[in-house]
Amino acid sequence: MEIPKYNATVHPDEWIKDVQTKCLIHKIRQERDVLQICKLNITINLTTEPTTIGELTEGLKAHPTFDIFKNSCKEKLEKMKYEGGEGGNTAEFLAEFRSLCNNAEITNPREVRSRLLRTYPSHEFFRNEFSNRTSDITSIDEIFRLYSEVIADSSKVIKYGPEFLIAIKHLETGRYLSSCEVNYETGSQRQVIFAGEKILNDNCWWYLTCEVPDPHKKEYQKNKVLYEDKVYLTHNKTKATISLSKFSMAPATGHLEYSEVHCFEFAYSVFHFVKTDQTNEDNTTPYLKARDRVYIRTTNYVLRSHDVNFMIENKKDDNGSSDVKPYIFQEVVGHKEKVGKDDEVFII
Repeated sequence: MEIPKYNATVHPDEWIKDVQTKCLIHKIRQERDVLQICKLNITINLTTEPTTIGELTEGLKAHPTFDIFKNSCKEKLEKMKYEGGEGGNTAEFLAEFRSLCNNAEITNPREVRSRLLRTYPSHEFFRNEFSNRTSDITSIDEIFRLYSEVIADSSKVIKYGPEFLIAIKHLETGRYLSSCEVNYETGSQRQVIFAGEKILNDNCWWYLTCEVPDPHKKEYQKNKVLYEDKVYLTHNKTKATISLSKFSMAPATGHLEYSEVHCFEFAYSVFHFVKTDQTNEDNTTPYLKARDRVYIRTTNYVLRSHDVNFMIENKKDDNGSSDVKPYIFQEVVGHKEKVGKDDEVFII
């Protein structure tokens, strides 16, 4: 049986557990026998002779080398910085951080919080959100959980502007909210909106802009989309913005008093996102995040798609060929009914 030497480079509790484990494997169970094995493998001189494992633990912790060990762990904590981005592994980082805190015997939640704050000082969103969410927390486990949550949120929170593209997937049919340079034949005769392919393509990408920036937003929140924000949805490929016409009926289901949804160069319909019940449970923050399930609505209308198609003549063939097939689109409408499963979308 190979017993590791105690040379004050490991926490006494961990070293004694290791020795006890090896003793159990070799069927050595009497405390006096385990204690004797421990004493034979200690490289430091204790001031008193321990007669129990508990006294041995106390003696090792009272020795000056234990303070040196704890200070060394604190130095390592000071040097720890979260890399973020693709190079960051939050679980591994927090496991190492927690281990060093345990070895340094840091048990004060305020100190743990303060040290964690210093691990990612350059990231403004993290610094502010982690500080706010942990301000009244007294559980160290919860502080670590919130660290992981804020790190995840920093990459999932949706941001404003054409450099931050999103896709919007209709959950019931699996198709993406799309547009292209084809106009409706009826109604407003403006650029069509439809639930398109089940695979992402250039017609599926959108970006958000804000109608009027909220003056109450903090500086680090200004480019983040909050659920209470009033936004415009702009089609990235054509730069046209989603609008909803209360004067034009939907191309296939207008008889049900569903309104047409189209894209237009001028934005005049303002939308906001509403959490579904599931998202209310999963996302307790005010931020719109990737993978949220939501409804998209104006003041009076909710966007809906359903398994209903409409056709538009393909006018690209100038030779009048009979082989040209019409465009077939899955309808997207605005309605005033109670929200249902046809209204749920998934942010990507």
